[in-house]
Amino acid sequence: MSETNLVTREQLEDVLAHLNECTDAYLYIYDLQNDIYVTSPYALKTFDLPASKFSNARETIMRIIYPDDRPLLTADIDLIRTGTKDTHNLEYRWVNKNGKPVWISCRGKMFWTTTEQLLVGRISVIDDHDKVDLLTGLQMETSMRTEFGMEWAKKQKVSGFLMKIDIDYLGAINEQHGMKVGDRVIAMLADCCKRACEGLAKVYKMNGDELLCMSLDGKNAVDAQKAYQNLKRYISEAEQKTEYEVVFTVSAGAVAFYNDSSQLDDLFKKLNYTIVEAKRKGRNNLTLYNAVEYTKHLRGIELQEKLRESIKDNFRGFELFFQPVVDAKQLYVDNDHTVFNVIGAEALLRWSCPELGLLSPDDFVPILEKSGLIIPVGRWIMLTAFSQCREWNRLQKNFRISVNLSYIQVQKSDILTDVQIALEKSKVNPQNITLELTESGYMDSGQDLQNLLNAFHEMNINIDIDDFGTGYSNLRYLQYLPANTLKLDYSFVHKATSGDEGDTKVIKHITQMAHELNMSVCMEGIESMSDIEKLEQFSPDRFQGFFFGRPVNGVHFREHYLCPDAKREIIEKKN
Repeated sequence: MSETNLVTREQLEDVLAHLNECTDAYLYIYDLQNDIYVTSPYALKTFDLPASKFSNARETIMRIIYPDDRPLLTADIDLIRTGTKDTHNLEYRWVNKNGKPVWISCRGKMFWTTTEQLLVGRISVIDDHDKVDLLTGLQMETSMRTEFGMEWAKKQKVSGFLMKIDIDYLGAINEQHGMKVGDRVIAMLADCCKRACEGLAKVYKMNGDELLCMSLDGKNAVDAQKAYQNLKRYISEAEQKTEYEVVFTVSAGAVAFYNDSSQLDDLFKKLNYTIVEAKRKGRNNLTLYNAVEYTKHLRGIELQEKLRESIKDNFRGFELFFQPVVDAKQLYVDNDHTVFNVIGAEALLRWSCPELGLLSPDDFVPILEKSGLIIPVGRWIMLTAFSQCREWNRLQKNFRISVNLSYIQVQKSDILTDVQIALEKSKVNPQNITLELTESGYMDSGQDLQNLLNAFHEMNINIDIDDFGTGYSNLRYLQYLPANTLKLDYSFVHKATSGDEGDTKVIKHITQMAHELNMSVCMEGIESMSDIEKLEQFSPDRFQGFFFGRPVNGVHFREHYLCPDAKREIIEKKN
């Protein structure tokens, strides 16, 4: 709290007397220390005040405040009086001389002198149009906030629920039928919502097409569900009455609370999350707030920001690990079966940060893809992996490194240019690079995938179709895909090695078909020699799995898995 002796209340009164001639607002000074109130003489024409300057101010002002709004103002002034805050900004109601509530906007700023606490500000009368939506007749968000604040001020906690309702695809309705029809839909929704929430909650109009239902009298999530089901029934009845001129659905999110001390904006964060989830789950449904899922959501936001910071800091914390790929036709380089015939590696992204340590790709890769950060990270992966491959090719001329391309990367960036730039900067032999794509992401764009693969082949880059076997319609694309290799998904392979006769037959036929189409086959998820013995009958071309090695950093990989050509020559002579 700071003190100023530059002005006194009397001096401010002189200033206000002149300024009141220049504005329609009511300027005021409230001396909290001496309980004296000074305002514009024009305020006396509308409100029953004893004079433009009067003492016993708190009691006098409370008499003209709408009864339901008194707790809100009392709580705010008490915070100012104790020095907890130094500004005042509320919308509430005064009662005019005719006994009618009038909405006002009251703002003020504290000034301290050696003997006075002065709240100086202005009061403006709010037009009813700012409080009530003309289309629906519902009160607006400002009213809802005021009522919540008043209820919260009574006990500093609330019990009830908030439910936000949003019309699905309103933009498409406006585009197809026109804005007037869209407005009728909003009005229809408001009417249905008022009926559905009768006895359960009060309905308010938010920005855009959203409605908000608020209950602060102890109702719970079950009541919110009941209101939503009522709403869907009333919407169906209304559509029938209009002979289905337009049909629409609504998504809703709800958060229930009991003796909760949270502020409204904190509850709104949870509420907004639930309606986003409702839309993510297919729309036309109600999603209730789930604390566990929301915590995951917040963690995702935190991770996204940390990832963004790492990317801006020259990809700090990102690292490539490499998992060996072995020649299935010749598992070992030596006759003693001590050196695996590692002919390549798959580059796998890892990321760590000081606060969280090393994270699983399952934790951060989906966030990279959802946020679009996978695009700059993908460019970094390619350049790093291609450069590593060129370095290792000095030791093992035909060694290959494969890099996974995200579907988001392909769809939202100029992937061909990005690959070309990485090739030019690294100076790697393109024939030693393999790009892996998950074919299931392109089920509805087979021609696009075919064109992309053709372009990569023109660059002399090898293409692997990753996770093959996880989709249900992959086979019809095989004959059109100019890919070099099919990588059979580890879960698919595991079923076969576990004795599943059906999957065994499918793997047999897929492998045979791939070979007939001049494609090689890599089987993932190899965990034991027993797996190899069971799969050798299908004549696979490459193996990959923990049996040969787990993903490790580049230094470890070179030391334990890279077999330089010079070493191979020595081993071959011994053999």
